[in-house]
Amino acid sequence: TKQADILGKISRKVEGLVELTNELLDLSRIEAGLIVQDKQQVQLMDILDGLVEFMQARAKEKNISLTLKKADLPLINADGRSMEEVFSNLITNAINYTPENGNIHVKMAVAGINIKVDVNDNGFGIEDKHIDKIFERFYRAKNDQTRYITGTGLGLPIVKELVQSLGGFVEVESTFGKGTTFTVLLPVALNT
Repeated sequence: TKQADILGKISRKVEGLVELTNELLDLSRIEAGLIVQDKQQVQLMDILDGLVEFMQARAKEKNISLTLKKADLPLINADGRSMEEVFSNLITNAINYTPENGNIHVKMAVAGINIKVDVNDNGFGIEDKHIDKIFERFYRAKNDQTRYITGTGLGLPIVKELVQSLGGFVEVESTFGKGTTFTVLLPVALNT
């Protein structure tokens, strides 16, 4: 019915506003140094293993293969919830921006004094004109293929702020029409 359609649209708008509010609160907490004050030595492999397993159902809805290449990793000084948020955002983006029957690979390795995690997909890719802006707040790269994908434009800024607050950094490489790789480097905890 028409009323049900209207209520459905209102409900989706409210959900979007709640998501936006939560993400803005997260950014303000990160900037205030509140969200990562409770650093502990955590095993990133365990976090990624659990996340990939949890997100398999979402990937399977699009017949996307989501794989995790494990490695023996040293511990990092981080807040486990923050790490879940970082990689949940990156994997969710990969699922959203990869068409059906695509592939997403999450790989981890030791790179010098850092842990390196790649989230690689063979999805829509990002045009060169958007690459330098995707970590800006509210910026969303749109084209005919991606304009129907919803989001707040705050996921990647949150990823960047959290990673930087832990002394790491995040970078992206992408080929339009072929896929994207987000790489996160996080420093290994001392005395592990």
